[in-house]
Amino acid sequence: MNSDITAATFAAYLKCLTKSYLTAHCEKPPDMFAAETRDRISVAYKTRAKQRLGSEPTGAGLVNFAEMATKPAPATTHLVDCETAFYVCDHRTGVVGSRRINRSETHHNFIPILYSVWDKSDHCDELLVCFGASAIGQATGSTPPPSGKVVYGENHRVRNVRIADHLPKTRRIIEAIASFYQGAEPPLALNKHCSACDFQLRCRDLAVEQDNLSLLSAMTAKERVKCQEKGISTITQLSYGYRPRRRRRVKLTAAPSKPLVKHDLKLKALAVKKKRTHVVGSPSLSVDGTPVFLDVEGMPDRDFYYLIGLRYEARGLSVQQSFWANDPAEESDIWRKCIHALKEIDNPRIVHYGAYESRFLKLMQDRSKPPDKDIEFVDRIIEGSLNLLTVMYGTIYFPTYSNGLKEIARWLGFEWSWQQASGSAAIMLRRCWELTGDDELRRKLIAYNIDDCRAAAILFEALTYVCGNGKTNGTVMLETVNVASLEVPFQRTFGKFPSALPEFEKINRAAYWDYQRTRVYVRTNRTLRRNVERACKPVKAISVEKEVMVNDKPVICPKCGSSKIWVATRGSHVVFELKFTRQGIKRWAVRYRYNSYKCGACKGQMTLHSGRDTKYGSNLRAYVAYLIIEMRLSNEKIREHLATVFNVPIPTTIVHETKGVMAEKYEPTYRRILERIAGSPLVHADETKGVVYGGGHYVWVFANLTSVAYVYSASREASVLDDILKGFGGVLVSDFYGGYDSVPCRQQKCLIHLMRDINEDVLRHPFNEELAFVAHGFGTLLRRIVETIDRHGLKKYHLGKHKRSAEQFLGEVQRLSCATEAGQALKKRIEKNREKLFTFLDYDNVPWNNNNAEHAVRAFTRLRNVMSTSTPKGTKEYCILLSVQQTLRLRGVRFLDFLRSGRIEIGS
Repeated sequence: MNSDITAATFAAYLKCLTKSYLTAHCEKPPDMFAAETRDRISVAYKTRAKQRLGSEPTGAGLVNFAEMATKPAPATTHLVDCETAFYVCDHRTGVVGSRRINRSETHHNFIPILYSVWDKSDHCDELLVCFGASAIGQATGSTPPPSGKVVYGENHRVRNVRIADHLPKTRRIIEAIASFYQGAEPPLALNKHCSACDFQLRCRDLAVEQDNLSLLSAMTAKERVKCQEKGISTITQLSYGYRPRRRRRVKLTAAPSKPLVKHDLKLKALAVKKKRTHVVGSPSLSVDGTPVFLDVEGMPDRDFYYLIGLRYEARGLSVQQSFWANDPAEESDIWRKCIHALKEIDNPRIVHYGAYESRFLKLMQDRSKPPDKDIEFVDRIIEGSLNLLTVMYGTIYFPTYSNGLKEIARWLGFEWSWQQASGSAAIMLRRCWELTGDDELRRKLIAYNIDDCRAAAILFEALTYVCGNGKTNGTVMLETVNVASLEVPFQRTFGKFPSALPEFEKINRAAYWDYQRTRVYVRTNRTLRRNVERACKPVKAISVEKEVMVNDKPVICPKCGSSKIWVATRGSHVVFELKFTRQGIKRWAVRYRYNSYKCGACKGQMTLHSGRDTKYGSNLRAYVAYLIIEMRLSNEKIREHLATVFNVPIPTTIVHETKGVMAEKYEPTYRRILERIAGSPLVHADETKGVVYGGGHYVWVFANLTSVAYVYSASREASVLDDILKGFGGVLVSDFYGGYDSVPCRQQKCLIHLMRDINEDVLRHPFNEELAFVAHGFGTLLRRIVETIDRHGLKKYHLGKHKRSAEQFLGEVQRLSCATEAGQALKKRIEKNREKLFTFLDYDNVPWNNNNAEHAVRAFTRLRNVMSTSTPKGTKEYCILLSVQQTLRLRGVRFLDFLRSGRIEIGS
């Protein structure tokens, strides 16, 4: 076994731990296509690059790393190819060695250089250059060169890399690779790089044998870790976690909402285990016109599309067309040829698979403007294009590990003529053709593109069958399972049920509670009969405490000006009011008698009594608002309460309308509360979910020591912060939601939130020393700060002594080397919010927690429990009245007294 860490092993580590381990142990892959293609590309690209660099002063010679030991020290700067670099380590101890090859060379006459054929150079290239610099430093026995070079792209651009910026991470990777020589193989985890790896077949077979969770490409690494923490390590185990939701009773009054489509990993695992296609709901698929299956190949690093493939049926025959571009300048030409071909088809409808073609169509619509006569045609075919992935996403689960076209089509029985067919391999093949001009590669790419079109056609046929609109060609027997058959129906424990027979209907109605009580038991129980008769008696007439005669006879007719006016009809109107006295509250009903008048000249009628539409007085409306907001009673309970206690007949609709009237009255008060909060030196902010039809709605809370405001928002987007806190220059106290970072002001993050999360992490990982170290340091620091606050309050003068300890804690966390995912996540979180954790040490009366906002949130959640489902308008009304009530509460003013006073100004 070779003890040298080569550049190939280092580069493999950046993509996959398993590949790096296998490369370090010199294991031969089952297929050498990717490696051979990359070598062919590298040789061709370096040949071109060397010719250009050779003419430059900086390129005074290119040295292979293995030749550094045999060549004398160069007098001028020489470039060392990073792909040939190696680092020496002792595989028995796993310790990186420091073998010195050229002891006489102590200055930097070697510069590491890396050749990258792609137009976009990424972070991995910089790390590889740094690896080459480290290897040069070890070989020469000196410090690594201060800089390196990356030659990349079609035009051989050169970018300098500062070695010091990447040296710490590079050394950690070298140490991790060195541990491979004496450690076991790392856990297998498939990733996106597998499609371009020669070990793909080896790793996939092993993953299938292990039933590895990483086979599910839609499952992220974090989700796999969470599953493993729950003891779920295989796809079969994950499938047992799928539980169809119980059918819910849907209210007829509920507003219709679009269901949220989500990819269910557990259902996917169940489909794989059962080897059957599972269908959620009733997906539909219909195409009006001639389906034209489109597939596009491109070079993502240059944002360039070079191949368009079409497949369609014409006169009973399959037609296949390909449009090839030699360079980006021909991209518009192949698009115009494609449009011309589509115009020859009767009512074409583009069908494709995935978002890549969707982006292509939109980009080409902008990049290449068609002639005026074709604009309408192009817009129509692009807008009418069908993405098969959107049809099946979240609704149709094939028994495949992913939703990739290659995997689904192979399961349906289709095979590609090119064995290594994949998007990543096609990109390498195209780059190899550009560098070598091998026409065989061009033919292979065109055949691969047409195979993709054929695969899309087969999938279209299968989806049409699953959606109930067609039949398959018999290649695969599609056994489908409708998930609705697995669902548990709503379990009704009491009440009427839908009757299958007419005889059951009468029996069902007779068994209901009201029927038995009013029609059966009253015949045998005298007491019950008297109670029923008493309940059926009409309500006594409402007594009136006062009568008022309204004398509002007009002097002249407002229409014709005649003074001949007489009484036409007489009417009355009762207004219900509550009278507050020292002994309590009593109902007070006033009957207003008024007349309607008629003009003797023009015969016009008039009624001037302005209060005839006001049935409920101001005190009663204030009392209703008090019951809604302060006492948190539902509309039905308020109606029952007023009818029972005050004998006031008020329907629930009037209660709802009263809330809206009172909210409209106090909206100016609400606006002034928001202005005062935005102009204060301290604001607490938080958010919680609202109860609105359709879901996804939020209520934001803004508070300080004397005011509270609730703001409705249709989403959790931070645009609300820009509207409410525009021009705010104080300190914002909030939790760790990223939306608050958009506010340009000093911020203090709630340390209670951080402490709670650290505590949960420690309990979840009791043996994680990294978490224990951070938790101990944070707890010790915060405990001392809290002791100072308890003794002296939130005073900057006394809290300043803790600033040095806070900086020391943050520095220790930054220097901490974390190997576990939980430790890395916590360290990243603390470093990200470094400037926002201890802001309160620099200010007076700025708290270290967000309890003020959380207390205000609890006030809304208690009200939310009785709100049932509301509308955006209703939620805004609740926010206005609750803002007034909570602000008055902080200022020691009773909510009901304020409402009865008629004032709308709270005061400073």
